[in-house]
Amino acid sequence: MKTQMMQFRVNDEEKALIEKCAKKAGMTVSEYIRACMLMEMVVDGEMQALRIVGRTIGMKAMDALSRRLKAKPVVD
Repeated sequence: MKTQMMQFRVNDEEKALIEKCAKKAGMTVSEYIRACMLMEMVVDGEMQALRIVGRTIGMKAMDALSRRLKAKPVVD
């Protein structure tokens, strides 16, 4: 259950783009922003984000992430 709220500011162009991408993905803006942020954290190697994504989205997302990482490995 989501009980906390985060806010951030965007300009008109950013807002329009985020809304367009969320709609294209079939998500609300909140769902889209959370998914983008969590996936970025996963790509950066944040294990807690990986566990959240795994619980939230399941193995289908883990398979997609695995394919993405193989195509574009994280380089330190």
